[in-house]
Amino acid sequence: MAAGRSLALPALLAATAGVARAEGVARAEGDACGGDAPPIAVLVEGATPELERAIFVDLAAELARTDLCARLEAGASPDARGAGHERAIARVTIRISPEGVAAVRVDDAMTQKRLERTVDVAGLKDDGRALALAIAADELLRASWVEPTLRRRAAMASAAPAPTAPAGGPREAPDAGGGADRRATEIGVRATVAAYGGGQVQLGGALLLRRDVLPWLAGSVFVYAREALPASAAIGTVLGHAAGGGASLSAYVARTGRARLGFEAAVEAGYVLFEGRAEEGASASRFGGPTAFGALGVTADVDVRPVRFGASVGALAPFMMVEALAGDAVVTRMGGPGVLAALGAGVAF
Repeated sequence: MAAGRSLALPALLAATAGVARAEGVARAEGDACGGDAPPIAVLVEGATPELERAIFVDLAAELARTDLCARLEAGASPDARGAGHERAIARVTIRISPEGVAAVRVDDAMTQKRLERTVDVAGLKDDGRALALAIAADELLRASWVEPTLRRRAAMASAAPAPTAPAGGPREAPDAGGGADRRATEIGVRATVAAYGGGQVQLGGALLLRRDVLPWLAGSVFVYAREALPASAAIGTVLGHAAGGGASLSAYVARTGRARLGFEAAVEAGYVLFEGRAEEGASASRFGGPTAFGALGVTADVDVRPVRFGASVGALAPFMMVEALAGDAVVTRMGGPGVLAALGAGVAF
């Protein structure tokens, strides 16, 4: 083997044609590598000149994808082109036995590491042998260079200028990735339960439109429909049907990445219709009237875009209430202090 022969990425085409003395640089970033890139000494034993040349070509191609610049130099000496030249940053030794088993070793001068592996190339032709041995050597070099490569990337990232806002435009803090901090409009449904102090229990649902005014403040409007559980009287039962709408304001005092918890104040107004079901021998009638309530409670939601899950529970205070009578006796009343609970989900966008 002739000492001092060199080969690298820009010389691949010439080397493939049989010109093995061309010089160049194996590079990952073309504008960051120069002609003075440090050398890697490569020693191949037990190979024909053609196989040795093919190993050089394939190894240069593999190294072209790394983050370190280097020249490949062949020769027994770790000095790159003789005395006075800088010392090789690494030394690759490939020894191929007559049985076709190759020992690949890397001695890294930068990290003071030695890595070795054995590759069985007995069943491969020369071009396949060259590629397998080049890949093995490249993998060992990459393994040895992991730490300095990562440090180099981190240094480049820290040196990059911070993004700036467009001229004349406002600067906004970057979103930390939390769905709860992203303003959104939500269209959702809620299952509701209302229990009034006058004995009325209603089950139903609500359709709401909510808008996040700020990450910690939201406003909603809603419509609802609820059916009352039958109330028993001495001569029959009374049914109740309620519908209406309202608005609420939510202030969130605790927020995490995707969840938030806060207080909610709401007002609602509607109409309730009581319908009697009389037993045999008695008569029944229908009667209704307007209702109005205020509510104060707690609310929470979890944002998993595009779905937002929400729940709330609060105390009801009547402004206007309606009651159903049997004679002079009150059978049921949509009034008095009560409790309203809601649970559901919506689509946030």
